[in-house]
Amino acid sequence: MEHTHAVIIGAGPYGLSLAAHFREAGIPFRAFGHPMHTWKTQMPVGMKLKSDGFASSLSAGSQSFTLAEWSADNGRHYHDTLIPVPLEDFIEYGEEFARRFVPNLEETNVTAVVREGRGYRVTLETGETFHSEKIILAMGVGNFNFIPSFLRGLPEGTVSHSSEHRTFDEFNGRDVTVLGRGASSLNAAVLLSELGANVTLIARSRKIHIHEPTSDKRSFYQKVRHPLSPLGVGVRSWLACAWPDLFRILPAAVRRIIVFKHLGPAGGTALQGRIHGRFPALLGWSIDSVEAVPGTDQIRMQLLGPKGEKREHMTSHIIAGTGYRVDLARLSFLPEELALQIQREPNGQPTLNRNFETSVKGIYFVGPAAAASFGPLMRFAAGAQYAATRITDHVRRELAREPQRSRSTVAVPSMTGQ
Repeated sequence: MEHTHAVIIGAGPYGLSLAAHFREAGIPFRAFGHPMHTWKTQMPVGMKLKSDGFASSLSAGSQSFTLAEWSADNGRHYHDTLIPVPLEDFIEYGEEFARRFVPNLEETNVTAVVREGRGYRVTLETGETFHSEKIILAMGVGNFNFIPSFLRGLPEGTVSHSSEHRTFDEFNGRDVTVLGRGASSLNAAVLLSELGANVTLIARSRKIHIHEPTSDKRSFYQKVRHPLSPLGVGVRSWLACAWPDLFRILPAAVRRIIVFKHLGPAGGTALQGRIHGRFPALLGWSIDSVEAVPGTDQIRMQLLGPKGEKREHMTSHIIAGTGYRVDLARLSFLPEELALQIQREPNGQPTLNRNFETSVKGIYFVGPAAAASFGPLMRFAAGAQYAATRITDHVRRELAREPQRSRSTVAVPSMTGQ
């Protein structure tokens, strides 16, 4: 059976960065996925990235190809911190990165990963099978959108997750209720309102947070006292970026609190001035019950206010901006018996060692699924450089100890000419 040393599943910022690092290091690998697929299919048209421009670059190893460089080459407006990055620019940048640094990317899907010998038998949707010693999962959050159980019993077509909508044209003139106060909820509510929907935002928190742009004219004292990092301004964010491996050795309970509280739900700078006063926002309210009204297309919601008051709210559609929860059972290509062997954190994310490897030898996770082990940096594209560098060094050291394991019938494309 054909053999390669590593398989990378996913072609977003983490998968593409890791593939570029492997290619430069001469590590035999195959990479699968459609470039920037989640960004192209589960993010709304017109959205601006929450991350600053300087924190939104992919990593190509020793070679430089930043978002700033791509923007200059393509005549796009760009600033490290003051100009929000349009979603469409980020997608185009990622696609160009794939063409330059991962020309061997195979745009097909993995359908099965089965343990076999000292590695894994991999099956593709084309029917091809081959063997790999390592499986690195870099699929982002696309497989893990979460809808609360109390909404799942509503009639089909009356509730959806925010990730299901690229555009909101179908809701023009309709009553739509958006749940949550995170970036996806706020983006959905703003775009719905601006397209002519009668939108209401409901959030349990009493306050909506919108990031302020970071000034490029800060004093020396401000830069030292509140250092700038890919996660924003502040010592805690700087530490999360500078020392993600130290985060991993903290007690699990402490890590869980930090990931939950640090950089909590908030809108990006592009939403400044587009929320307050533009549509009703019921802040501090929670949902007590929800039901479909027989014989109509309406949903009746019973709400509880911050002071215990009650009110009824009617809507024709609910968009749940209720985030993502890692659930390995939703990865259809992983057999249940293999998934159950992977040790997990209390929030369901896999427990990872310093090389991003799970308790099952040869299975790795990068990206948001690694946040419980390596901290909030892994929730953003900026973490791709750290993850790609760490795993590449780890695999390269292994191959140096056992050179015979690097033999593969799958060629690694040369970096010549790049």
